[in-house]
Amino acid sequence: MNGSDVMQSVAAGKPTEYGKVLVVDDDPAVCHVTGQMLELHGFQVLYAENGEQALALFDEYDDQVSILVADIVMPKMSGPQLAHLLRIQRPELPVLFVSGLVSYENFEGVMGGWMLKKPYSPSILASKVRDVLAAFESKSRVVSNPAGTGQCAIQPAGL
Repeated sequence: MNGSDVMQSVAAGKPTEYGKVLVVDDDPAVCHVTGQMLELHGFQVLYAENGEQALALFDEYDDQVSILVADIVMPKMSGPQLAHLLRIQRPELPVLFVSGLVSYENFEGVMGGWMLKKPYSPSILASKVRDVLAAFESKSRVVSNPAGTGQCAIQPAGL
């Protein structure tokens, strides 16, 4: 997978109400197949094979990324470590962790993230992404004038 894969998905400009999904998996084949599954269901996808690539893409597309879909176990930077770093920049970012190696009990709800066990079908993956986005939206609340700043902030519940 290379940078042109990212640009092809983004440049396709498929209309979507969901924004872009940042898919991160250290296995290039799994990363690509996961992204293709989501594209088949109308999502726009940014592909990254490690945490460093994901951070760079997030810096470039920050306001367009709607959700992070990340493998839990990756070399150098795990999915939860990546989610933590991205949430420093955007605390309200929804996260779906995926793994074939880790049980749900260990990661469900980590940092407000949800879990999906590999392998999964395209429809199950797309449904879970939609569910996470909907759940996150319904759990978010608007806080008016936090700390007297005259601004509004969106804060996810439970974080």
